[in-house]
Amino acid sequence: MDSSSVVRIALDVMGGDHAPRTTLDGARLALANHANLHLQLVGDEGKLRPLLKHHGLVGDLGLRCEIVHAPSVVTMEDKPTSVLKDKKDSSIRIACQLVREGKADGVVSMGNTGAAMVASVMVIGTLDGVDRPCLAGVMPNAKGRPTVLLDVGANVDSKPEHVAQFAVMGSVYAEEVLGIQAPRVGLLSVGEEDSKGNEITKASGVLLREMGIAFQGNAEGRDIWNGNFDVVACDGFVGNVVLKSSEALAESIVRGLRESISQNLRSKVGGLLVRPAMRSFMKKLDYAEYGGAPLLGVKGVSIIGHGRSDGRAVASAIRVAVRASEHRINDLIQASLHKVLPNGSTGGGSR
Repeated sequence: MDSSSVVRIALDVMGGDHAPRTTLDGARLALANHANLHLQLVGDEGKLRPLLKHHGLVGDLGLRCEIVHAPSVVTMEDKPTSVLKDKKDSSIRIACQLVREGKADGVVSMGNTGAAMVASVMVIGTLDGVDRPCLAGVMPNAKGRPTVLLDVGANVDSKPEHVAQFAVMGSVYAEEVLGIQAPRVGLLSVGEEDSKGNEITKASGVLLREMGIAFQGNAEGRDIWNGNFDVVACDGFVGNVVLKSSEALAESIVRGLRESISQNLRSKVGGLLVRPAMRSFMKKLDYAEYGGAPLLGVKGVSIIGHGRSDGRAVASAIRVAVRASEHRINDLIQASLHKVLPNGSTGGGSR
């Protein structure tokens, strides 16, 4: 294999509700699916090494992964800022350090979301001109392709210029990683008219018209699902509420359908007939199909997934990291921002 084509991803093996079992399962699936992938398994070596054989990380797959020792882990109960003081030797902090030092192209974590964001921003650093990195959620829509919603929780007090940057970064991500040509961008509001929305929304719309992307105006809540827009930008407070309520609704729909089908013999027989369609429908609603949420705007690929992710979801998150790395997503975001920002930069960015 040409060493220049190798994609190196640092996997926070200790992060997640069911780690390291699910993260190691995901590592095996990802290595089997991507011949150019090399994984750095970041975690407690004493705990991980005895598990490698059990999870199939031996032979050819074993040659494409290595353990990077990290003695501690940030739990879901820990404060996100613990990665900066008390837990500098944690798996997520060391995984981000590998990216900062150029030893990895990206990081994937299913652990504490806040800690993963803090480590990504403070350890890896932000792109020049990016005031606030944002989390991009990928939502299924009625037209059979994803809608990128951002920000979904990294920022809860965004200014208009932040929302405009979210839209630019989301447009690049949708085109390069998801393969959507000339993605249509919308601004989440309470009505289609430009006059609708609060002051931040209105001001964001004014900025977006000057951004050089395919901005189509205001998008209402239903537009996230009907496929009229490919990218929908909003403040992180609103985006997180939409994301969490959508996940809960999807789970309720699936659970309700299963309960209805199992009520009696007739519904069970009917359930057998519609099973293929049901599986296809549930697959569209399954977050595991889309991997984690990319944290856009940092100087390396950072993918943050659900704490309850199974091996398939972990593998999907790694797939997203590989594709983002191969497409040099950060270089493209940086170039796009330089085109639209005054003097090529707002003065933001850190290392």
